[in-house]
Amino acid sequence: MKKIVLILLAVVSLTACKQKEKKGTETTSTPTYQLDAETVVVNWVGYKFTNKAGVKGQFQTTNVTNNQKGATLNEALTGVEFSIPVSSIFSNNGVRDAKLKSLFFGIMDNTELLSGKVTSVTGTNGIVSLTMNNETHDLPFTLNVQNNTAYLKATIDINEWHAENALASLHKACELLHTGEDGVSKTWNTVDIDAVLNFIK
Repeated sequence: MKKIVLILLAVVSLTACKQKEKKGTETTSTPTYQLDAETVVVNWVGYKFTNKAGVKGQFQTTNVTNNQKGATLNEALTGVEFSIPVSSIFSNNGVRDAKLKSLFFGIMDNTELLSGKVTSVTGTNGIVSLTMNNETHDLPFTLNVQNNTAYLKATIDINEWHAENALASLHKACELLHTGEDGVSKTWNTVDIDAVLNFIK
């Protein structure tokens, strides 16, 4: 009888130890982030005149794929792929939009879409592999995170994608409109991108 009692006590003791050990090794669940693909906003600013006056607009459609969850916002953004129909360009000026579609993007090779992939994000910096004019190049960007929203900023040099012909076509069509008070007509080869990315946590 005494042996049975000792065995029962030993079993109870081992069970209690295992429960304590299990409680001690429990970890809190890691929060996960995922890009809210439905709310992505991509704004752009082109420039005219020698004093670099901005012309603002937006791409009203951004399609997102490979949208994975990540333990951090940066991790969730890395690997995201996107495509933007150039037909969705909007600058609140129908005549300008038509010129951009036909006389700028329309001159480029195979550019019904702007497409790319976020290849890396480290801290507040990252790289997008951007395809335009049938060429793919790295586009560096900066990231400013506020709560669960990231503001991505980048500057595209049109010449890096060898789209000088498209830029010249647009400039010719807008030559008078892009002539400043100094009498010089200028269409800049740089376009600033400002994307607003919301994340679901």
